[in-house]
Amino acid sequence: MTMLWLGIGSVLWAQVAALPNGKRITPVRGLVVAETEHGEGGEREALTTVEDATSAGVRYGWRYRDMLTSGDTVTGEAFRFVSATDLASAPRAHFIYDPKGPEEHPGTTAWSVSRAVYQQLVASGSAAFQIMSAEPPAGAKLLGGLGFFPSSQMVPVRWRGTLTRVSAKPESFPVLIDGRRVTVPALHARGQFMGRGEQWTPDLWVLADSAYPMLLKVVSVEPPKVLQIVRIDLPDENSSAAGARAREIERHLASACRVELPGVYFAFNSAALDPASDRALASVADILARHGDWSVVIEGHTDSIGGDAPNRALSERRAAAVRDRLVTRHRIDGARLRSAGYGASKPREPNGTIEGRARNRRVELARSCAGVK
Repeated sequence: MTMLWLGIGSVLWAQVAALPNGKRITPVRGLVVAETEHGEGGEREALTTVEDATSAGVRYGWRYRDMLTSGDTVTGEAFRFVSATDLASAPRAHFIYDPKGPEEHPGTTAWSVSRAVYQQLVASGSAAFQIMSAEPPAGAKLLGGLGFFPSSQMVPVRWRGTLTRVSAKPESFPVLIDGRRVTVPALHARGQFMGRGEQWTPDLWVLADSAYPMLLKVVSVEPPKVLQIVRIDLPDENSSAAGARAREIERHLASACRVELPGVYFAFNSAALDPASDRALASVADILARHGDWSVVIEGHTDSIGGDAPNRALSERRAAAVRDRLVTRHRIDGARLRSAGYGASKPREPNGTIEGRARNRRVELARSCAGVK
């Protein structure tokens, strides 16, 4: 799921990745993580936010939208609390996010492995591990909680076994952080699990940081399924950090007359703005309020999935949604704002990978001045 400095005791794992603003990925209030899942029956986009983080533990919020091959759309929301003790030492991960269930499952983590499990993988190469997941009825052949199946028919299954480190050195893992494409070091491990008489052998990539070994990617061969973190937006930990981020956006608009806007999230295949976008849009409104002579084009861009005409229409709706939010909630004069959608016609990266498609789904601001292209 990394940083300019790592809390790792082994020299072998002392790989460094340059993150924007020199920050570290930690579970602090305001952290937003976007993931995508592709597999049998459909695909999903989900956002995990850190709702609160104290000495007692971390409370996560999880919102998802499934697009099923049947044509149905399913949305949901759940919350989880993981205690500080479990973040440090839990030998299990609990991957059932049930809005009607308890928020806490003692003895488990949720979106990471514990520091103890990570340190054992680094030190010895393997660690005993368990995963609790929601599975379809026996015989449906969707293992590991990674298939799309009616939630009312899912049953809990405990997978017991071992995680074993695959590579001797950290692997480079691509991710967007605050809108910038970077690579972070990741520990690659393979599971050998048994549950209800069946075997499951997923590959896991974990952020190579003993302070917060976040799950970055899970790949399952049977069933064929990929879950991957594609975007991370770091929180503004204080007013000075928020100001620095706003000044960077403002500087790009002033000098290059164009900037990509990080921190803007939409529901999958939708123009509905996620609440996690509020901070970024408030920052844009503050910039526009300080520069009353600026007129801005809000540009929407998509990946190539879905066809030219639908993608252009989607990008137009998303750009219009941002404009509408700035006008209605932040009282920016609508005459200063124009929206446009370009679909997949202006990709930043090839669309052949999950991370490339994530990079291409974006909102840009272009100021009306010389040099805009």
